[in-house]
Amino acid sequence: MRKRRTHGGAVIEFALISPLLVSLILGTMIYGTELVKELELQQVVRDTASMAARGTNFNLAANQSIVSRLGQELNWPNSGGLLSTSPGVVYVSTIKYLDATCNGVTPVCGNAGNWVFMRSVAFGNTSLRSSNFGAPPSCLPGCYDTSQGDGSLNANDTLNNSQARVKNFTYLGTPSTSVAGFQPGQPAFLIEAAGVTGPWSGAVSYAFAIF
Repeated sequence: MRKRRTHGGAVIEFALISPLLVSLILGTMIYGTELVKELELQQVVRDTASMAARGTNFNLAANQSIVSRLGQELNWPNSGGLLSTSPGVVYVSTIKYLDATCNGVTPVCGNAGNWVFMRSVAFGNTSLRSSNFGAPPSCLPGCYDTSQGDGSLNANDTLNNSQARVKNFTYLGTPSTSVAGFQPGQPAFLIEAAGVTGPWSGAVSYAFAIF
């Protein structure tokens, strides 16, 4: 009995299944690339938060350039820092909680019972994605203490200007002097970043960290 020839059938089967295989391979490559870039963005945020907690002034172009170089895998500039046309943006803020007494201020301030900005700096392509928490405050430029040169708000604006309040922030709960742990008035460093992570789709990813 003669064996049937299967070569022609195999070619037809491969031709039918090859579009699916190619789609799977391309999808894996695209998803894998985007995942790596998202991890890179998270690392940039953590490194920037660590720098902020050590007192780095991100209002200085030289320090902004360091952050930009951290995001080289995201196609951020290796020199000169993030620009308004760059595929990334960073928001660096220092915040604190004002309790019912405004942490002992007399008379009690207008922002009692709220998280407020003490400092806030944004650099890069701010049109790419806005801050989740209202950084920098919408009272720009009037509520900033320009003599500090580090993005600090005027003390009175931090205490009383409603536009200096941090929006949608619940991650550290409601600090209280009667409970051990994070206390009212203690600074927290809030770092946000967004960058283009979709190599073909142009998708923008977001990450943040609190120190």
